[in-house]
Amino acid sequence: DLLAALCQNTVGDVSTVTREELDEFESKREFSSGRHRVLIIPDESRDEGGIESRLNRLRDAGVIAILRGHNPQRMHQRGLALAQMGCTAIEVTLDSPHALEIVRGLRQDLDANEVMIGVGTLLDVEMIDRCLDAGAEFALSPTNPDGMIAKCHAAGLLAVPGVASMAELDAALTEGAHLAKLFPSTDWSPEQLTRVASPWMPVGGVNEESIWDWLDAGAWCVGMGTHLCGSDLNEGAEYEGWLENEERRARGIFMELQHRRNNA
Repeated sequence: DLLAALCQNTVGDVSTVTREELDEFESKREFSSGRHRVLIIPDESRDEGGIESRLNRLRDAGVIAILRGHNPQRMHQRGLALAQMGCTAIEVTLDSPHALEIVRGLRQDLDANEVMIGVGTLLDVEMIDRCLDAGAEFALSPTNPDGMIAKCHAAGLLAVPGVASMAELDAALTEGAHLAKLFPSTDWSPEQLTRVASPWMPVGGVNEESIWDWLDAGAWCVGMGTHLCGSDLNEGAEYEGWLENEERRARGIFMELQHRRNNA
């Protein structure tokens, strides 16, 4: 049964051994490296369901708040403030210092049933497991790194690769992307996307005016950085709240999103 379980392509096709039973058996074996090994047989149907659920939650969110900066404490507090305003999807870019610590902190402080936490600027696919361990549920990239889509989805992480042309969009969809990031959005126009049936989202340059144009044109959701999250995330001082006009602008965006949901 052990050999059959190791050789099967899908759970249960040639063995009745459960993954838990096999993991327990394998964990007791000793190897020359001195380490225990645990074999994981992925449940593809479960992972696919999780991916679809995350995809639908991003559509419901309408906007992903993109936190990028050099002040981890301020970024954490800003994420909490955005959630209080009604934000239900937050991204922490991996080029920010201590990014995964911020992800982990937000995941601990925010209800997972209400707010999704993800990462952005994923360029190294070897970081996928670390992102998942920190609590990330989705991963955006400015490009489409080799293997990103397959490795993210195998781990249960929704991959959102970046594309800069229709050819790159087609390639990402062919590779299995459920959602593509149009980056930068200033190089795209809604007219280009009228015949694209698969979900897409503009990122880079989306502001408090263009967000509505994109959503009205069929965007699955949009990604917004400074125009939503504020321009002070690089500040070195202790967190003292954000600029009043930027806070008011963010609050207005979430109020309008809620208004649109109520009228849908």
